[in-house]
Amino acid sequence: MTDQIEELFADLRAEVLPTVRPPGTETLRRAVRRRRAVTSVAAAVTVLGLAALITVARPGSGPEPVVSPPSAAPTYSDDMLTAGITATLKVEDATVGLSEIILDTGNGPRESRRQVLGGSYSIRMTCYGSGSMDVTANGTAVETVPCDTAGTVRVLPVVVPEPSGQLAVRVAPHVAGPGQAAFGYVADLAQADKSRWQETARNALGERTGDFVGAGSDFVSESGFSTGFEGNSIEPGRYRVRAICFGFGTARLSVAPSTDGTNPSTADEATVRCSPDAPRSASVTYTASTKGLSYRIEPDADAAHRSAVATFLERY
Repeated sequence: MTDQIEELFADLRAEVLPTVRPPGTETLRRAVRRRRAVTSVAAAVTVLGLAALITVARPGSGPEPVVSPPSAAPTYSDDMLTAGITATLKVEDATVGLSEIILDTGNGPRESRRQVLGGSYSIRMTCYGSGSMDVTANGTAVETVPCDTAGTVRVLPVVVPEPSGQLAVRVAPHVAGPGQAAFGYVADLAQADKSRWQETARNALGERTGDFVGAGSDFVSESGFSTGFEGNSIEPGRYRVRAICFGFGTARLSVAPSTDGTNPSTADEATVRCSPDAPRSASVTYTASTKGLSYRIEPDADAAHRSAVATFLERY
């Protein structure tokens, strides 16, 4: 482009110099001015064209590219978090017995403590949402639980000393903030230990004082248990039902003439107070006017999944 401009000025000199005359020659002056004007316009157009090319070619001269922000992790309502954990762990009421849901994991470490009977426990754990949870049980057992919506379950074994002790579950969340994830667990006592505690309860009822009719025991859940007797085993007369509970909370003992396990308004009742080491039995004395009798044990929220109950029915 520079060579082209120099050629224009060379042509101008070649045409103008031969016509140079002393002052006074107006015609030649006008010719020179016209030639200079034409040349200046051509040079300006050339320079502008070059500037335009430079402007177009300059890096970064176009509009800034639009950068999409990184996608944030989804947040969930408390109801959605609770439903996800409850469905994964297959519990109907996650606040009863040895089940718990920790919702506010976005606010740092949380801990749950429960008094339980001694034995071997399996802690089934899940985290619904995104992130992960570092879980510690009774200060020694450690597990990392990933948070997802696929229903991942991890199991952590823990042994609680006899006759009872504390089950402490601590979670250290690694989540982005509130509403990102929730943690839930269910602690299950080994079946061998449940049976052992039921036998302990049966032995604690002691010797019978009347004619034996029947007995029962259970490691009670929320629904409790009922036992019915009918036919020749229950003749009209006076009977006594004794019950004892190793564990926590209380249980309601009710006795009625029906045999279907229901509790009509005519039922006689007593409160059975549970203890992990020195419970006392409670009893109901009932007079049956017809054949058939049933009794029922209903634990409260503290006794469910944490207590073994034994019963003894005798003619008294």
